[in-house]
Amino acid sequence: MSTEKDGFKWRADAVPTATAVEEPDFFSRWSRRKQALGKGERLEEEPAAESVDTDAVAGPEEPEVKVDPRTGKPYDELTDEDMPEVESLDQDSDVSMFMAKNISPALRMKALARVFHSAKFNKVCLCAEYADDYTNFTPMGDIVPHDLKSAIAREATKLRDRLREKGLEMSEEDAQARIAAESRGEKLPDIEELAEKTTSQELEQAEAERPDRLQG
Repeated sequence: MSTEKDGFKWRADAVPTATAVEEPDFFSRWSRRKQALGKGERLEEEPAAESVDTDAVAGPEEPEVKVDPRTGKPYDELTDEDMPEVESLDQDSDVSMFMAKNISPALRMKALARVFHSAKFNKVCLCAEYADDYTNFTPMGDIVPHDLKSAIAREATKLRDRLREKGLEMSEEDAQARIAAESRGEKLPDIEELAEKTTSQELEQAEAERPDRLQG
């Protein structure tokens, strides 16, 4: 059976059956129950949620108390007196008891140092930056790196300029030799102070030897 209206053709068999309709959602059920209450109809009681057996629900398990097999004491009760001698520890020793909360940090560090300094753990990766001893340098002797040469030359030029302002000249070789000696930690007289004293003495001597003063 089919009908035609406004240019649309409808088929009776196209109407969804009750079995094809999806299960009503919460709001549909709520609306239906509200309408039924308004009409005074008796509502069917919905099945109550299954009661939860609180006894059947297992609570959090108590943490297992770790016991030291040597003394029979819980780890939380261990003290320094319960620990084995540090000298008796080797690379295969169990040091977990030293991690107990009442163990002194000093004793704990001694035990760890004893174990980790054994051959099993005391290995250095040669690729690591800490593998070399940077405090034991081989003396370079008379070899001077290029960067150091450049730095010495710059400082020597500055020294010559300061002396030149005081009226004194110093060769480039002497200036560089002095800067190099100072960079090695050698104690040298302050040449700029000597230059000032020398200049003052020369001026005093020149002033004393002026002809007009001699004639006076």
